Amino acid sequence: MNLYLVRHGQTDFNKGEIVQGISDIPLNGTGIQQARALAPKIKDLEFDAYYVSPLLRARQTAEIITDGKANFQINNLLRERSYGEIEGQKVDLSSLGDVYDRRANISTYGIEPVRDLLARAQEFLDQLKATHQHTDSILVVAHGALLRAMHFCIIGYNDDTDFHGQDVRFENCEMRKYKV
Repeated sequence: MNLYLVRHGQTDFNKGEIVQGISDIPLNGTGIQQARALAPKIKDLEFDAYYVSPLLRARQTAEIITDGKANFQINNLLRERSYGEIEGQKVDLSSLGDVYDRRANISTYGIEPVRDLLARAQEFLDQLKATHQHTDSILVVAHGALLRAMHFCIIGYNDDTDFHGQDVRFENCEMRKYKV
């Protein structure tokens, strides 16, 4: 199956480097423009199904990039990683220990442990495989940490995997294609 993963457009929290997580923040003007810029790349692709996170910024992005013509299924598994008590704050996550270390599996301040995030991403992928044919094309609009987890569920990982490396970071309104 062809899986197209899209991260939502920019929000004011993204711009201000504020921890966002499951806080329901809308796109800002830049995020709207990013989504409009991605729309022509989506326009000529044919999809058998559309999925989106329940959070506003992802739903707004999905609406814009498909010009409101797609019937997105909202799936709670696609919500962003919860950052607990530090959401809404400007916090250097590295100061909390390695919140992306699978061995440590940190849940300080109510942060969703990385193993839980990976399990949620895998559960969504398993649902897709059970629901769709291997020839289907699927569009998913979600969030950075969740998409990063999905990336590793697709390509594989181990205890030494750098889940936070820059080479796997999804930029706002970036789209990547995977064969699943």
